[in-house]
Amino acid sequence: MKRLRTSWQVFKRYRAMIRPFDIVIIVILIILSFTPLAIFSYQQRQQAVHDAQVAKQSAKKTGRHLLTAVVSHNGTVLKRVNITNLKQTVHYTYRDKHGDYNRVTFEPKRVAITKANCSDQVCVRRGWIHKPGQTIVCLPHKLLIEVKSSTGHTTSGGNGLVTE
Repeated sequence: MKRLRTSWQVFKRYRAMIRPFDIVIIVILIILSFTPLAIFSYQQRQQAVHDAQVAKQSAKKTGRHLLTAVVSHNGTVLKRVNITNLKQTVHYTYRDKHGDYNRVTFEPKRVAITKANCSDQVCVRRGWIHKPGQTIVCLPHKLLIEVKSSTGHTTSGGNGLVTE
């Protein structure tokens, strides 16, 4: 009980130092600190809606949903393969100047890294991917394979992140 009284007395002392206008300033500063977050979130949402509309319009022009496998290294696209219209198995081998390699196999409606000389072999064990938004990443070789859709739709619900 004695602690409660001393705490209450300390609170009264600090409350006496705060003026009503100070509270207004604190509330305004808190609101202003969240303004950039609100603005950037709104802009991102508008951009995503616009991109989805453009993708849907292009899908309507082509008349169907197309899947494309994109192989990229350090952000540079190396190869694009339309896996929806693919009739036979296609192999692509990525090699860099250090002797590292990844063998990418494209089959109708799916893609995988089937062979690599990286030490962990995580990319090979990932297996086949076939849904829009799925990826295979080989971190030692900095290689990325993603399945993209002509409609812009991904298998996730939200901001384009796959949660599989």
